Amino acid sequence: MLAMSGAALGDVWNEVGDAGELLNTAQITIGTGSLDAINGDHGTSDVDLYCIRILDPGRFIATTTGGTSFDTQLFLFGADGRGVSHNDDNPNGGLQSRLTGQFVQAPGIYYLAISRYNRDPVDGAGALIWANSPFNVERAPDGPGAANPLAGWVNSNTAGGAYTIFLEGAGFCEVPAPGALALLGLGGLTLAGRRRRRA
Repeated sequence: MLAMSGAALGDVWNEVGDAGELLNTAQITIGTGSLDAINGDHGTSDVDLYCIRILDPGRFIATTTGGTSFDTQLFLFGADGRGVSHNDDNPNGGLQSRLTGQFVQAPGIYYLAISRYNRDPVDGAGALIWANSPFNVERAPDGPGAANPLAGWVNSNTAGGAYTIFLEGAGFCEVPAPGALALLGLGGLTLAGRRRRRA
């Protein structure tokens, strides 16, 4: 049920504990319908990686603009761990980040990572998957490790703080089993009842 707590809020996923930074430790978002936002918190040199589903590449947007005060980076990886897209500074201005579906080939499972500048993904040989610059351009992988899957992260940074990643054209990575949906529905009714009694 702990892992399901994000799903109880419908279109918003709240980080449960600390999302991992590699595919095998990524946080799996679970719910039904569209996934419109992910809320989380960064510690020192933290990277949070989330499994999401891109429903419509033509509409897909992931952005931290308006969702945090620290200098973010966003990275999108395919289900095989290979890089798809990255942005450091929003092309429209500011130190927050913005991704679109311009490099997304098809709907499906993807992994969305958020880090604070300059915590960067590398392949198994420690080569950068993306070059460090330019900063205010969304880019497909263009570093020496561009063709290889994610294996780790380099460079340390100070604590980041709370963040929201706003999403469009996205859904949850997994749909809960019917029994879990019933429990979530019951939990929602219970919470609603508590709210009514307090009113």
